[in-house]
Amino acid sequence: MAVGLNKLDGLQLGFRQKLENVITDMEAKGWSIRVIWGKRTQQENMALVKKGVASKTSKHLDGKAADIVDRQVGYSDDKNHPYYKDLEHFSKKHGLIWGGDFSSRWDPCHVELP
Repeated sequence: MAVGLNKLDGLQLGFRQKLENVITDMEAKGWSIRVIWGKRTQQENMALVKKGVASKTSKHLDGKAADIVDRQVGYSDDKNHPYYKDLEHFSKKHGLIWGGDFSSRWDPCHVELP
C-alpha cells in the first residue's frame, strides 16, 4: 500500500483497518491511492468549515473519516467517474459510509464509519 502512512496516524483502529482494506481493493483495481485527510485538528477543521467544505462535527476530528483520491484523477465533478463507482462499492463492502451518498453536500472522496 503506497499511501502516506502518516495520514493514517490517529485514525481509530477499527476504521483504519477498514480503510486499509478499501485502499488495498482500490489499488488491486489499478487505482493509485493518496490519502488527502485522515484525522484533523480542531484548527485544521475550522479552517475548512470557514471555506464551506467541512462540518463543525466532522468525523475527521475523532479519526473516524478519511478523504482519498486517485493520484491521476484527483477530484472530478463527474458523478459517474469509475473511480467513484469503485470507491462506493469497496467502502460499502467494508462497512463504511461513502460521502457520495450525502444529501447535504456531495463528497465522493470521503469515507467514514457509520
